[in-house]
Amino acid sequence: MKNPQTRAEMIGKYGCLAMCYLYCVGVAPESEGEMIKHVSTAMDKGLLDEECTVLNASKLLEHFTGKKFIVTKKAISDIKNIQEATPVRYAYNGKGHWVVVENGKIVFNSIANSVCVKYGKPDSARIISLR
Repeated sequence: MKNPQTRAEMIGKYGCLAMCYLYCVGVAPESEGEMIKHVSTAMDKGLLDEECTVLNASKLLEHFTGKKFIVTKKAISDIKNIQEATPVRYAYNGKGHWVVVENGKIVFNSIANSVCVKYGKPDSARIISLR
């Protein structure tokens, strides 16, 4: 353990995509602290870098589920046709935030009040499928 406050800050600022991936494959801890612990563990395992960038989504998902997945990036402009639980990036003013969309609605947002979601538009999705 080197810098726990720095790690906590990075997870809080940039851990949204990792959390969305976990949520989409059914890794839904009972508490916020457990979700943060999962993301921290992924960092320890080298699945995320020190700024919580997901280095390999398929390996991240396999680590937590034991199943092999294919993750495909897809440009989008709306969420109405998204049926399966899918990470979706909302962009606003040069920034972005990831949420999970299912049945055309946001079902998971790691931030209570995201400016990107409130004022921005969806621009990218990560399609998750079993290999």
